[in-house]
Amino acid sequence: MRVCEAEGLGTSETAQMNVDLPVKEVMTPHPRAVQLGDKISDVRAALADGRMHHLPVLDGKLLVGIISTTDLLEFGFAPRDTHENVDDYLDEHFNIEQVMQSWPVTIPSNSTIRDAADALATGTLHAVPVVKADGELVGIVTSTDIVSFVVSQT
Repeated sequence: MRVCEAEGLGTSETAQMNVDLPVKEVMTPHPRAVQLGDKISDVRAALADGRMHHLPVLDGKLLVGIISTTDLLEFGFAPRDTHENVDDYLDEHFNIEQVMQSWPVTIPSNSTIRDAADALATGTLHAVPVVKADGELVGIVTSTDIVSFVVSQT
C-alpha cells in the first residue's frame, strides 16, 4: 500500500491516506456528456448552472474531447450570458469540434486516486475523463474530487 502523509492545517498531527484506492472511489460515474454533433448552445446551457465546468464530448460512446467553461470564454461567451441572440449566434458560427479540446488526457478505469492526481497535476484541465480500454467514457475526476478526498482523510 502506498501512503501519502499530509500534515493537518494548524496541527502537528500527520494523517495517512491510501492513494492507491481505485479511482472509482472519487470519480463521478457516467457524467453528463455531449455528442460531437450537439449544438454549442446546448453546451452553454449545460454549463450555465455552474455545477459543472467540464463536459466530455462523445462520438457515440467514444470519448473524443472535452469542453470547458474556459473554452467558451475564449470565444468571448460566458456560459451564463443571457443575451437574446447568444445561442443563435453560437450555433450559427461554431460547432463543438471547433471549441472543444480534442483527445484530452485520460486515465483508464482501473487507475488509482494517485494516477488521477498525477494526471490532473500534469494536464491543462481541472478534469480527467476515466475511460475503458476501448475509449468508452465511464467517469470523470476533477481537482475538486481530489481535494475533497484529501480533506476527508485528514
